[in-house]
Amino acid sequence: MQDSVMIDLDVVAELQDVMGSDFSVLLESFERDGQQRLAALTAALAVGDTDSVRREAHSFKGSSGNLGAIQVCTLCMELEALAGEGNLERAETVLTRLNSTFRQACEALNAL
Repeated sequence: MQDSVMIDLDVVAELQDVMGSDFSVLLESFERDGQQRLAALTAALAVGDTDSVRREAHSFKGSSGNLGAIQVCTLCMELEALAGEGNLERAETVLTRLNSTFRQACEALNAL
């Protein structure tokens, strides 16, 4: 099942146990924060700001990893590395994939 690859269900189950009914608030926060980070990444790439791309990708990597959004975390890690190398051309391609993957991860998380 694609969702199990997209999402670490063990991490999600643990968060659901710990947070109870507040888990939905966490998902809303993750979705809102992710949209803001994607906008910031897009803006930073547009002006060639490698430091901002690296920082935003690093922060997004942490929040997605904490929530079990595996593929989002992996793409953020790749984006962070590319920005560190100054490879913004390839970073644009990864950001396009990240946008799509983030939407899919949010859908998968909301379906749980």
